[in-house]
Amino acid sequence: MIVFAVWLVALCSVFAPSRSVREVEQILRHADLAKVRTSVAVLDLETGRMLYERNPDASMTPASNLKLLTTAAAVAGLGADYQFRTSFFAAAAPDADGRVAGDLIVLGGGDPCLRVDVLAAQGLAEPAGVLADLLLQAGVRSIGGRLVLDDSWFSGDDLHPDWDPSDHDFPYAAPVSALSMHANCLTLELAGRGPNPRARLATEASTYRVRNELSHHVKPRSFEAGALRPDGEGVVRVRGRVGKAVEDHPIRVPVRDGALFFGRCLTPQLSRRGITLDGELVQVDGALAELADPVEIVRVESALATAVLLSNKESDNAMAEHLLLTLGAVRGGAGSFEQGADAVGATLAQLTGRPLEALRLRDGSGLSAQNRITARWMVDTLSAMNRSDDPERNLYLRSLPVSGFDGSLAARLSEAPYRGAVRAKTGYISGTSALSGYARATSGRTVAFSILFNGVPSGKNWRMKELQDDICRILVDAL
Repeated sequence: MIVFAVWLVALCSVFAPSRSVREVEQILRHADLAKVRTSVAVLDLETGRMLYERNPDASMTPASNLKLLTTAAAVAGLGADYQFRTSFFAAAAPDADGRVAGDLIVLGGGDPCLRVDVLAAQGLAEPAGVLADLLLQAGVRSIGGRLVLDDSWFSGDDLHPDWDPSDHDFPYAAPVSALSMHANCLTLELAGRGPNPRARLATEASTYRVRNELSHHVKPRSFEAGALRPDGEGVVRVRGRVGKAVEDHPIRVPVRDGALFFGRCLTPQLSRRGITLDGELVQVDGALAELADPVEIVRVESALATAVLLSNKESDNAMAEHLLLTLGAVRGGAGSFEQGADAVGATLAQLTGRPLEALRLRDGSGLSAQNRITARWMVDTLSAMNRSDDPERNLYLRSLPVSGFDGSLAARLSEAPYRGAVRAKTGYISGTSALSGYARATSGRTVAFSILFNGVPSGKNWRMKELQDDICRILVDAL
């Protein structure tokens, strides 16, 4: 559940920082951190004074803490009111019979919000069905040419070269595309009832097929199954074991080509509404530029705010990567990972007034282990966003998980007085554990903090979380 209440940062009261500094240092010195690199910074938001620091300029891998920088840059660089666009163009408007003469071109604008979970909050259902309904309402009854997908708003790789190939079959590493639907993932439903386990596509999309390689698990309620992303012919291999008591267990698997997947979801919805297509479904990047005087028939817009909220509250990688590439397209001239990272860095430098030498930005989500930030950079960014004007400040603050309430902090710091006193983003990849955000003390004073651990031994992330929570308790109690 996303909490939308605005947490106003209070900047008042007098305090003596010595107790909090002493106790934070004591916790870190007595913790078993012999093999762990630690970087911590705590910044007073009223005075700009650093209250506590431990290796604040160390170059650290941030994991999903990077989303705090990506979303800050997106909000500051694009504006809180920015809208993603997906538009349908043709050479001319539909005639009196509803026929589009020639091709219907779909121009992607990097919208990551055409998803069932997002639209459900708006009382809508299948995103491809929503688009088909809008075309129908615009008078389209037949398309005399092709359905052309123009994905040129983004360029370059759709999977970051840093990402481990072993992650490519998981939804958190789905491809990024300017035309995106269902987060570029197919949903399948698996069941163990019957003489053989079943696997079916729950996402309605043309040309995809399932190769069922499931077997029964000896335990009726056990589920140990997954799928590989579709091969070049659209075949999804489903493997593993499913218990006989398991029914309609959903799994998600990323597709190989986001733009074509968009079209393959749209075409059956057009057919269902009686909209005929004479030509083929094709992808032609730059197709719109070839029309001398294009007519926009339908436009769909989605709010940047939705992507920012899901990126931080739910640590949604797809949202973060689409924000990165969109910022690259708008401010860097190209919607690529490289230009997106450059645009994020330039926006942050302008926002904070800090030089970029300490940052190495590779992607938007933090999935790349090659990203590097510092705790000082993190608290300076948090401080700058707290000083920014509304609605940008409002959006950024309310996008962060709230301790004891929602997102990745729903089950952390849930006891009084810490419940609701911390707004922060978690981060984890192998070897990295992080927590950065804002803490509001019982005195009313608020700080920005960043706690970054690298070199964390396997299986010890729980201990890093304990230390992060203990530091937050000190900040709430002692300031």
